[in-house]
Amino acid sequence: MIGRLVWQSLAQRPGRSVLLLLGYGLGVGVTVALLSIGDALVEQSRDRDLLGGGDLVVLPAGIDLETLKTGGVSSLYFTIDQAPYLYREVLAGPRFRERIGAAAPWIDDALLYLDAGDTTIAVAARGQIPSRAASLGVSPELIAGEWMDSETDDRWMLPSDSARLAEIDAFHLPSGDAASDSTWAEWHYFNVLSPDESYWLYLTFLVGGRFDSGEWGGQILANLVRPSGGERRFEGRFEASDVQFSIERPDVELGSSSVQLRSDGTYSVRTRVPAADGGGDSLVVSFRLQPEPRRYLPRVDVSPGEFTSGYVVPLLKGTVAGSLCLDAVCSDLQGASAYHDHNWGVWRQVTWDWGVAHAGDLSILYGGVQRSGVSDRGRPQQGDNRFLFAVDSRGLRGVLPVQSIEYEWPDDQSNEGRRRSPASFTLRAARAGDSLVVRGVIDHARVTPRDTDRALFHQMRGSAEVSGRLLGVDLEEIGSGFFETWTQAGEVP
Repeated sequence: MIGRLVWQSLAQRPGRSVLLLLGYGLGVGVTVALLSIGDALVEQSRDRDLLGGGDLVVLPAGIDLETLKTGGVSSLYFTIDQAPYLYREVLAGPRFRERIGAAAPWIDDALLYLDAGDTTIAVAARGQIPSRAASLGVSPELIAGEWMDSETDDRWMLPSDSARLAEIDAFHLPSGDAASDSTWAEWHYFNVLSPDESYWLYLTFLVGGRFDSGEWGGQILANLVRPSGGERRFEGRFEASDVQFSIERPDVELGSSSVQLRSDGTYSVRTRVPAADGGGDSLVVSFRLQPEPRRYLPRVDVSPGEFTSGYVVPLLKGTVAGSLCLDAVCSDLQGASAYHDHNWGVWRQVTWDWGVAHAGDLSILYGGVQRSGVSDRGRPQQGDNRFLFAVDSRGLRGVLPVQSIEYEWPDDQSNEGRRRSPASFTLRAARAGDSLVVRGVIDHARVTPRDTDRALFHQMRGSAEVSGRLLGVDLEEIGSGFFETWTQAGEVP
């Protein structure tokens, strides 16, 4: 019956029937072609050779693997931010050693231009590290010569401590608008806590000013704080002719004071700085600073975008050997703990939240800068760029965006100086399945007003309780740390 209807329809309306058959055939053909392409893409996605020989591929943010394979325009000039740190501390680090057999950097089809006489030739280039490619079984077939790791390859994969610190902790020359900005400044900051925790030292080696006109110089700032009472401030200023710094190393000299990176990966710090009020003896400090392995933050841009602000923490935690002398009395710093960071940028109306805490094996660093006044007492702003960085003895533990920092203020009306600083704070940070809460209780605080506006700078020390979950492990640790924030004068109720 159906057959008779088909033939009668074809005989009576041959054109319409053929057109209908062609339409159905085209639709089926397109479906078959798409299914075939999809099957081929699935097969390619499982092809180890096309994936650089690996089971896991780490891609630049915002790009997909198929774009890289097909050579799409968006695949040109891609980079993976912090690739050396990611390789050294995550892919080739001790935390995932049992789960990652080998890891290899791979640059595929990078576009280069070669000058050949009067002709420019576009070339697609591929880059690998020979030993790493061999570990994944994807070494190219050599027609002639040899292919082996160079010194540059070795330094990229596993630099010495000295080479790594020189790479991340060097000074910068301001460029563009920053060179003509009088608020440009760059500094080494050291925080040293005495072995018995009876005092601590804030020490800063700073250069800054207008570099385009030569109106710049250096400064050493030191504050010796005793929680039992008493604080001494020291300051030295230097003309540009008395300042030397390196854009390839952390080394800086301000007069006879200096910071030097030694070949063994330790820092040598020495200074003699006079009292800020012009009275009393100078503070004389001389020590060597030994970093703890894997506790560092690589160079990052912490600006929300409208101004230059760079930051690196070469030493989240370290130990000190040396001495501190004041009023003809010297104390031994052997076994003291220390922290060192490095900041650069323009600082007109710039404020920040910052803190570092050590609890158990965990080291927590949080921070973020902003311009145009002080944040709403720690609550997140639009475009909030604050982050929390966590490491332990096995390296990177997690990086989380800070959701909020809430400061609590004391009710005591009798002590105006103490009343101006927070009594405690609660920080919350989370991403996906990871979350942390840092609860700080302030034991000591010092407040410094800024000359250019009514902003108050709070430097605090206290206990820290860290709780939450990182990498699938629940945390509950208690420790201590140093913290900083800003308020406007008269803002605190």
